[in-house]
Amino acid sequence: MSSIAITRSEWRRKAVHAGMGLLALTLRWLDWKAGAGLALAALLFNLFVMPRIGRSIYRDAGRTRDTGIVAYAAMVLLLIVLFRDRYLPVAAAVWAMMAFGDPAAALAGRVLAGPRLPWNPEKTWTGALADWAVGGLGAVLVFRFVAARPLVPAAVAVLVAGAVLYAFLESVRSGLDDNLVAALPTALAVFQLGYQWGDHASGWPGLATGAVLAAAALNAAAGFATWRLRLVSPSGAVAGALAGLAVIVSGGWGSYAVLWTFFLLGTLATRWGYARKARAGVAQADRGRRGAAHVAANVAVPAVLLLLGVRPVAFVAALAAALADTLGTEIGALYGRRPFSPLRLSRLAVGEAGAVSAPGVLAGAAGSALLAAAAYVAGVIPAPAAAVVAIAGVCGSLAESLVQDLARGRGFRLDHDFANAFNTFVGALSALEITLSLEKGALFIPIAGRLG
Repeated sequence: MSSIAITRSEWRRKAVHAGMGLLALTLRWLDWKAGAGLALAALLFNLFVMPRIGRSIYRDAGRTRDTGIVAYAAMVLLLIVLFRDRYLPVAAAVWAMMAFGDPAAALAGRVLAGPRLPWNPEKTWTGALADWAVGGLGAVLVFRFVAARPLVPAAVAVLVAGAVLYAFLESVRSGLDDNLVAALPTALAVFQLGYQWGDHASGWPGLATGAVLAAAALNAAAGFATWRLRLVSPSGAVAGALAGLAVIVSGGWGSYAVLWTFFLLGTLATRWGYARKARAGVAQADRGRRGAAHVAANVAVPAVLLLLGVRPVAFVAALAAALADTLGTEIGALYGRRPFSPLRLSRLAVGEAGAVSAPGVLAGAAGSALLAAAAYVAGVIPAPAAAVVAIAGVCGSLAESLVQDLARGRGFRLDHDFANAFNTFVGALSALEITLSLEKGALFIPIAGRLG
């Protein structure tokens, strides 16, 4: 990929973007309320003053507001409110990733160019590595300054790992502004890793080396078998084997059984009435064979939750949301005669992004409940949590339909795989919110309570 000239306007934009990151240093002295007030003032400035005096740094000077500039301030405000009090250094560190990693990625990717990313040809390995290196270094330095205490090796490792996640999420083609996609999941991961790698024991089952090798062999065989049966593509076989191994190592054999339940039910729904769906133009491509992109979209969030040591209910709910979405889409395409917009309640075409139908919603709810029951039988979650999973799975599926519908109304389309991953993320967060609120006896407001 050849280098691309950077305009003077873009240089100014990146300078402002990075310069605002220096304000993260003020969180050493400001409490979270003052910090939130500062971020709110910046958001209001970007909304109402910037259109009058700052359009020279807009990517499209013809627009009243620049989405990226507004989203940047809004995300900083959200981070400060969520990670308040003693967790402010986490907010400051992720703010630094946003402020310094993003400009470094854009400048390095355009000036130095380099090979393209396989999952997003619009971005380069050079830009992604610059995002990680500069964002990670900035996060470590800002965290050290705001925390006002010596850094321990575990804290550095957590922040560097968080920078890897942030750089990856920024590189994903989502259809949304990068500031809205990368910051919050990274902050939650850093928060959970900080707990998991701190003074507390890991929640992993602690399999012996022999068991891990057996799990690797089993997943390799399963990947080969599903490829030969034409259930998955070659890339899907490899990605599925790696995901299965990660689930066994971090969640145990019960979680692995839940993963297989999701895969088998989802595959059955995709193959059900495939010829009829193909004639209508709404069938999944490649005769429903899953590829690496499908694995990443549906299983990455659940697997990462297990690796981070988050409660098993979140893992199961994430998969339940993915299954609810799959069943809702596939069954709705067959039997949903009158799909409609969940926001405007107007009629939509069968298979259109964001459309919902009564048969699809019912099928999704049934799938979410089935996966919850499987998780209970496998000993992954207790009986009360099964009801939570069933509800959270539907919440995730409906959330995807809502954002797809909202995006269409605003004239753009979310990337399909990103929307699926968003669905699993919402399902997991919904399950955690319901579970922690029931335990507390009141609405749980992050981040004063632990997610694990």
